[in-house]
Amino acid sequence: MEKVFLPPQQKMLNRNRILLVGLLLLALALIVLANLKIFIDFASVFVTVAFLLAVPFFYVLYRLNQANHISYAIGEDCLNVVWGVNRLQIPLREIDWAHHVDDFEQKLPLPRWHLPGAFLNHFEIRGLGKTRFIATDPKKMILIKFMDRYCVVSPDDPSSFLSLLQERQALAPLCEDGILEETFKTLTLKIRQDAWMKRWALFGGIALGLLWLCVLLMIGMFETVTWVTLEEVRSSQLLLLAIMGTFAWMVSIVIAFFAIIQSKAEKLLVYMLLASSMLTCLILAVATLMMSL
Repeated sequence: MEKVFLPPQQKMLNRNRILLVGLLLLALALIVLANLKIFIDFASVFVTVAFLLAVPFFYVLYRLNQANHISYAIGEDCLNVVWGVNRLQIPLREIDWAHHVDDFEQKLPLPRWHLPGAFLNHFEIRGLGKTRFIATDPKKMILIKFMDRYCVVSPDDPSSFLSLLQERQALAPLCEDGILEETFKTLTLKIRQDAWMKRWALFGGIALGLLWLCVLLMIGMFETVTWVTLEEVRSSQLLLLAIMGTFAWMVSIVIAFFAIIQSKAEKLLVYMLLASSMLTCLILAVATLMMSL
């Protein structure tokens, strides 16, 4: 029977949620400032920065999702480590040893770059080489060696985890599957084998590129445009439509990825989601032309 251990959910993870809210509020504030007459000369800069903030926002969101979905399951023949959509399966017979970090004379170095309370990096450690961290609490970290590879986990009850791991390891049968590792990269390659998924994602990217082309052309050709409120505004305000289209396309890609990986929806619904983002970009491109001409 499989026994599942969870990592301690530290309050440090709340800092990541605060960071997400802060990035979102900063982006909204920049968009509002870009529409004020006093900052009209910096409108393009503000809108560009607000758009670029989507990169750290989605990165923090992705890492936070991983940290919130970490589990360590000890089965009859394998140790399964899951973080987000990633999975590492280690046959118990392939584990050379596992020790709490306090058992070592030297303190275990931690990854230099990580989000608060989320150690989810590969980190080069002198004497060990590249080590995979899948942990949240440095005080409860356990270092595991298997087939000249190293992994760091942090179950909420390290002593019970080690005790059960040693007990199951002594009685473990052979595991035919061997070491299996599914990461964001391998899952992405698997999804790319879906021809319709690739097509709709490509069509959406083309529609998004067309939207940006229309917006940039209209900004270059006209100083002012007629906004949806029938007011004359600076043409740079059309960048808001391009940002809306980009955000819709990015969200559809992210939702489609996780829906397919976690089998949360039928493929037809995923295709419809990707198609809707393409239609959104095309509608916004038409709106851009209508407001400018």
